Amino acid sequence: MTRREKRLQRIERNPRNVSRKDLISLVEAYGFVRRGGKGSHTCYKHPGLPEVKLTIPTALKVAYVKQVLETIYRVREIDEHG
Repeated sequence: MTRREKRLQRIERNPRNVSRKDLISLVEAYGFVRRGGKGSHTCYKHPGLPEVKLTIPTALKVAYVKQVLETIYRVREIDEHG
């Protein structure tokens, strides 16, 4: 099991206690590219999902973490199916 898979499982088990640093490194490990942001928010895009833009604020709420997890699941499906 790779580090990114372990990190993903840890975040899935407890989405309430996630550091911004862990979430950003997970997003980048799955191929997302930073596209700037304003103020305390950072935006990420994925080449396989051009219509999706992830926003990661400084103060993480569970809703943001769940949105990131759902998007990562979509990326994993794309990777599995080609």
